[in-house]
Amino acid sequence: MRDRPMGEDLLGIIARIKDGDPSVRLPEDGRYKELMIANAEAIAARQKEAGDEPERREQEDLARILGNKGPLSDLNRALAAAIRRGEYDPGTADFDALGKHLWRTALERVRESNPKALRPSSGV
Repeated sequence: MRDRPMGEDLLGIIARIKDGDPSVRLPEDGRYKELMIANAEAIAARQKEAGDEPERREQEDLARILGNKGPLSDLNRALAAAIRRGEYDPGTADFDALGKHLWRTALERVRESNPKALRPSSGV
């Protein structure tokens, strides 16, 4: 699942900031504020470019690993509960599949939020 706020929400917040909405509190440092806005705009653009593909792939992976279908949020809750129960501990059948899923999901999140943090050798 994508980090919140999502790209569209970020653009809405940026519009409120630019319109002078006093309910949006930001640091007094003007340069920092501009950097925050630029970063939020870049995240929104990357999310728009990627579309729903990352979340669709995550949902398919989870459905395959868990053996059931459903909304992504429900699948993530089911996964967390299964991990707490030890169903994906080392040595279990789907331990490696889950590790690959978690790695890819983490990389997708970083690719949207801070792609400069990824090195070419990170498998992305």
